[in-house]
Amino acid sequence: MEEKFLAMWSRFVEWFFAFLPNMISALLILVVGFYIARIFSRYVFKLIVKLTKDETLGGFLCNVVFVALLILIIITALTNLGVQTTSIIAVLGTAGLAIGLSLKDSLSNLAGGILIIVLRPFKKDDLVVIGSITGKVQEVNLFQTKLTTPDNQLVIMPNSMVVSAPVTNVNINPARRMDLMFSVSYTSDLQKAKTILEEVFATDENVLQEPKPLVGVDVLNASSIDFMVRFWVKTGENINAKLALLQRVKIRFDEEGIEIPYNKLDINLNTPLVSK
Repeated sequence: MEEKFLAMWSRFVEWFFAFLPNMISALLILVVGFYIARIFSRYVFKLIVKLTKDETLGGFLCNVVFVALLILIIITALTNLGVQTTSIIAVLGTAGLAIGLSLKDSLSNLAGGILIIVLRPFKKDDLVVIGSITGKVQEVNLFQTKLTTPDNQLVIMPNSMVVSAPVTNVNINPARRMDLMFSVSYTSDLQKAKTILEEVFATDENVLQEPKPLVGVDVLNASSIDFMVRFWVKTGENINAKLALLQRVKIRFDEEGIEIPYNKLDINLNTPLVSK
């Protein structure tokens, strides 16, 4: 019994030392290949960003290149261990089919990520509205899109949801149109109110003068006359413009005696005559 054990041990040691060079070379392939894949994928990222100025596209292609190189490195290491390449491909195909059936939602997210990168409806730091969610684009990876909302919350959306929802890119054009409404009373001088609005919007630094701001009466309400002002501002300056213009118009209306009305209700009491 001891002789059989020693013979088996001897054969194992002989096999191990014969197989050891292949094992060491396979490990070296994995370790060195991993670092080469990381370095090359980072180079791809920098190159894409330099050429396109789009970090979203660069990050996505960086991930794709890294995963593809990693698969190639693993196959090379296994081949070095003596595993047949055809067997590896067959196993990968079978595993891919099984994984695809069980992870169809993840694959739809992957397909959505590819569509986002190819169609490029937005890029990093763009302000977008996706469905009912508004936020600044932080990252688009293989499966998710990350947005930061105006109140600094992180929203992680599956890519399949992004490509199936209406997407509004707020930052894609250099200028945005805004509409503001100002109410004056029926006793106010309409021409004077219109002149004041034209002066305020013509001299405000946030308002673009081409195209020229449009000022006019829009609605005749029960207790007020509404002026509508349609104007253009630089993208990203809409909040500042609105806050400054509302304050300036209120101050000018007060200085010029233009009344901004509030809701009024006239009550008439009909008291019946009581005979004594």
